[in-house]
Amino acid sequence: MRRIALHLCIAALCLAAPAAKAQVEAGSTAAAPPPPYLLVRTLQSLQNEAAAGNRTAHAAQGKLLGDLGQAMMAQAPEIWDDQRNTRAAVQYVLSGGQPGVLAELLKRGEPAGLPKGLADGALAYVMGDTGKARALLMPLDPASLHESLAGHLALVQATLILRSDQKRALQLLDQARLLSPGSLVEEGALRRAVFIAAEINDLDRLEKATAQYMRRFDRSVYAENFRQAFATGLVRFDIGRDPEKFPRLVATLRAFDREQQRSVLLIIARDALIRGRFEQARRAAEEVARIPGADQATIARASLYKAASRIGIDKADGALDTLKKIDANRLPADEKDILQTALRVASHIVDAPEGTTQTPTVTAEPADLDPRVKRMVTAAQRSLAEARTLLDGAPEGADKP
Repeated sequence: MRRIALHLCIAALCLAAPAAKAQVEAGSTAAAPPPPYLLVRTLQSLQNEAAAGNRTAHAAQGKLLGDLGQAMMAQAPEIWDDQRNTRAAVQYVLSGGQPGVLAELLKRGEPAGLPKGLADGALAYVMGDTGKARALLMPLDPASLHESLAGHLALVQATLILRSDQKRALQLLDQARLLSPGSLVEEGALRRAVFIAAEINDLDRLEKATAQYMRRFDRSVYAENFRQAFATGLVRFDIGRDPEKFPRLVATLRAFDREQQRSVLLIIARDALIRGRFEQARRAAEEVARIPGADQATIARASLYKAASRIGIDKADGALDTLKKIDANRLPADEKDILQTALRVASHIVDAPEGTTQTPTVTAEPADLDPRVKRMVTAAQRSLAEARTLLDGAPEGADKP
């Protein structure tokens, strides 16, 4: 019932806002739009619904943001003497609304009831002037603001120093979560915390933030983007490359269900393979195979990534045999490119004369081959000379990878 009532309220506002603007332009005083603080309260409820997984609410955001902007621009001047409404204007713009609302308000001078620099700094932030935004917003204490703005400010502050002071950024993200529990602000703060933890190679923080996100926002409309960014971050920042740390990475993934674990591990394996991090790709692919319940398409992808990751070090034709057995029809289009490229590279390795330490020359790739797959080929070729040198120089009977 709560969601139904919310959607009815949204529909009413979407209809009322343009009509109210037309009435104001025509000089009519018959009806006025709801005050800004009520409009933004509805927007906040809608965005929190999206964070909880309501895709209908998420889809309605774009139109609602535009309609609320019209309603705010149609307000009578005296409305902005109420600090509830000036706070709402800042919150609206920081929530993805039209910056013109805040720009018009600032033309009247410092908005009523707001700390000096908050409105101007918020406008600079959404307009991309990060230098001005840092100068105006970083000195402010989020805890000193009204609860409607406190979490927003902490999140913005963390974003502004994400690259320059990651330790402080994490503290601000924690503060944002505490100041706006259960909201889209908390959801966004957790996503950013996971990114920073991966970047600074902090597995403890990564484990904690990931578990918190999946426990609280696993149904969020942004959850799939979170998983993609999470996996890509693990590859980019080498979280899973260290053999001693990889088991902890796997333990972190237990915060996901089995299907989600497989999805993340496949992303890790694919990205690592394309980046030339073959050991990381192999480990991730093997972990996929250990999770029960996979369908045939998933099994085919895991087999592809594992075999392709071994073609630079597999002196025998085991990797080639595995690649030949993979049913290309079970693979997405991009993975078919990887399979064909891996087969070409593996064939040249197997066919190379014994004892050679030179990198085999691989035939030219198709002109339309995905550039990311081409990077995999380049990385594979770079590793071949070293790999073959190590293998050819090993004593007879020695163990090989």
